[in-house]
Amino acid sequence: MIVQRDNNNNATVQIAGSYAQLFDSVEARAVVRTSGQGTTTNWATLQTNPLNGQFNGTLTITGGWYRIEVRGKRNGQVVASDSVDRFGVGEVFAIVGHSNAQGSACIINNTDYCTTMPGALDDRVTVVPLDQTTPEFLQYENTADTRYLPGLTFSQLSTFSGISPFAKMSWFWGHMGDLLVQRINVPVLIYNAGFGGTNMEYNYKAAYDIPFDHGFIKYSIRMPYVNLRNLMNLYVPSTGIRAILLQHGENDRGNPTDLIVTHHYGVIDKVRQEFGKPNLAWIIALSSFVGAPFDNVRQAQLQVINRQNYLTYMGPDLDNVNSPADRPDGIHFSASGQNQVGALWANAISNSYLQSIQPYLAQNQPFTSIACAPGNQLTLTQPAGYQYTWNTGDSIQSLTVGAGTYSVRLRDPQKKVVFPPAVTVPSVVRPATPTITVSGSMSLCLPGSVTLTSSYSGPNLWSTSAVTSSILANQVGAYSVQAVNGVYGCQSSPTSITISNAMTDLSLSLGVSRRTAAVGDTVTFSLTVKNEGSCDAGAVTMQNRLPDNMVFVSSSTLTSTSGVISGTIANVAPGQSVTRQYVARLTAPGMYQNAGQLTAQARIDPDSQPNSGTGDGQDDAAMVDLRTTSTAGTLSLFSSPNPNQTPLPPIQSNQPTPNPSKADLSLTMELSQRYVRAGQTITVTLKVFNLGGLNATGIVVKNDLPAGMQFVSSPSGMTSSGSSVTGSIGQLAAGQTASLSFTATVTSQGNFTNVAQIMACNQSDPDSTPGNGTTNGEDDTAQVDLRANSASGARIAATPNAVASPNKQAINATPTSTQGHRFSNNAPKK
Repeated sequence: MIVQRDNNNNATVQIAGSYAQLFDSVEARAVVRTSGQGTTTNWATLQTNPLNGQFNGTLTITGGWYRIEVRGKRNGQVVASDSVDRFGVGEVFAIVGHSNAQGSACIINNTDYCTTMPGALDDRVTVVPLDQTTPEFLQYENTADTRYLPGLTFSQLSTFSGISPFAKMSWFWGHMGDLLVQRINVPVLIYNAGFGGTNMEYNYKAAYDIPFDHGFIKYSIRMPYVNLRNLMNLYVPSTGIRAILLQHGENDRGNPTDLIVTHHYGVIDKVRQEFGKPNLAWIIALSSFVGAPFDNVRQAQLQVINRQNYLTYMGPDLDNVNSPADRPDGIHFSASGQNQVGALWANAISNSYLQSIQPYLAQNQPFTSIACAPGNQLTLTQPAGYQYTWNTGDSIQSLTVGAGTYSVRLRDPQKKVVFPPAVTVPSVVRPATPTITVSGSMSLCLPGSVTLTSSYSGPNLWSTSAVTSSILANQVGAYSVQAVNGVYGCQSSPTSITISNAMTDLSLSLGVSRRTAAVGDTVTFSLTVKNEGSCDAGAVTMQNRLPDNMVFVSSSTLTSTSGVISGTIANVAPGQSVTRQYVARLTAPGMYQNAGQLTAQARIDPDSQPNSGTGDGQDDAAMVDLRTTSTAGTLSLFSSPNPNQTPLPPIQSNQPTPNPSKADLSLTMELSQRYVRAGQTITVTLKVFNLGGLNATGIVVKNDLPAGMQFVSSPSGMTSSGSSVTGSIGQLAAGQTASLSFTATVTSQGNFTNVAQIMACNQSDPDSTPGNGTTNGEDDTAQVDLRANSASGARIAATPNAVASPNKQAINATPTSTQGHRFSNNAPKK
């Protein structure tokens, strides 16, 4: 590629491209291809910390012929590089004319005497090559749509490389280019909009939409002017331009001078106005020879050239190339004629012209927006307000694509075309899901932390918003991480890990060397801290406030201040117990309740809070009672003070909210006495409560007597069958209570457990099922234990055998010898 230099022999060159790995910076330099043809630059930073897979920057380069080298660096090291082998800063020209500008044969007696000269010998003479045999060019001839012309593809001008947008052969332009670059020592880029058989009149009319008829020129698509319009829209924004080379005249000979002048002015003004280049220079050849020069044409051309401050310049006088050998058909140039014309054009573009003509420089290209898409795809989005022609054939603003290289032309409403740098999408843009490793246990001892490390070596995104490869997890809960493509920001699927709570579970027990002591005696108390958790406890502080009339005597590990015994344990390891002892003296007769608690600990405990008092039932508090041996009078009670007791929460009801569509039955049992002699009779009362919102009907209650008890009678109509005593309640209103009772004889000594349950009810119950056993904890069961001695009343030396009522309907339950005693309608619920 070649871009137009300024009049200081420099160009500020946009260097842009795509990348697929992380860089801290992108650098570039221009390296002279051949000594003496430019100035090698130093490495210069194009961009630091580029984003989203595209880099962009500028480099100031003097006129010459270069290799552009680009490198990406990370942490000071080069990690990637690329180059463009041929790039020039030089001169850009566009050609307008008829067949003697485009190139033409001249057939005489079936022999072509106007074959083209060979292409340029110097590879600095450059064109956008054009193959006129392709279907795309045929489409262009019929439509003049720039989508069918080549884009920014450049090569040395060869004999039949073609010259975009409309020339087939090198003609004399290759020779002109060789001579010109050898003189000015910078590359030259040539566009050719010549169209054989045209003249300035047809250009003028096509430019201003004035209809005309012609045998092969399509006015409908604005030929021939449209070729100039297209190169100005398609190529010049990207390369810049110095001047337009105009070579018309032979086909204008039929018009008077003033009309030819009008056509020239009209075309020149139109180009300058249409493309926003009011100072665009024109170098105009004197060219009129058709068997002889035509003065009307030459005078018109000279008038345009000599117009004051019009920025038009004298080109070569081609009418001087007029011999039959040079123009075999009287118009077109033979190879010898082309050789002369090429030299005349090279000489006409003088150094003074190149210093006085102000060029138009290349414009920077816009950029593609890149966003992550599902899988290993990216969404490429172009700026709004254009027509889009992708190399994929698509014509939409955004494409979602996988691996490959994607380029696009953008055409604005004024038909100007720009070429965003192509984007190469690598095969992998979304990283694989990483794994997380944990330094140590996945259970966290609070306060504390564990280190979580992602397996992904690139950027990571943690659920904590951290972006490092490792984080410190200092709270329990779920942590997740996603691998992030450092170039595009595409994220992998998340992987997560849960850190559980490995709390320290401390409990305190308080022991005493003896439970009874004489007044004035000493006793030894032992405070034992046990760690039932899986974390070191760290520092633990204990405290024991002494009751009145108990005084501290001594301790090797604890201290006493005003009756408050305290001490600190540096650490209690998991599973370890640590004991601290002190000696105290009882100074007055009485009952003593001594209590202690843990007041501080380094870690969180799952079931207790330090320093919350000794009466809250938590396992970090303990109490032991003892008494003096004195029997004189009633003993006073002395208890440890508990000044900082944390208020206990109110007792929460365990009854479900009454349901208006259900009955909620519960059962309690009462015995007339619990200690009897064998042979005595007792009364068993069964109370049924309906705490639901619906009346209950069809209630059946059954009591299973243990061996050693025998049914006698029931004032409530209960009946017996074997060991079962059954009664019924026809209806029990919501919120009401009903009782059933019977008497039974205790026939032997021992410990007995009498059980009962509700067997049936016509309504459903929200928290129990009738008849499903007596050991499942539901509130439609009840039981009470009692003890019977021998009939003589002799003291039993050993614990009598326990006898329980049978559990005939138990479901997956194991009977126990004793159960809790239920004496009120506030029975525990399930």
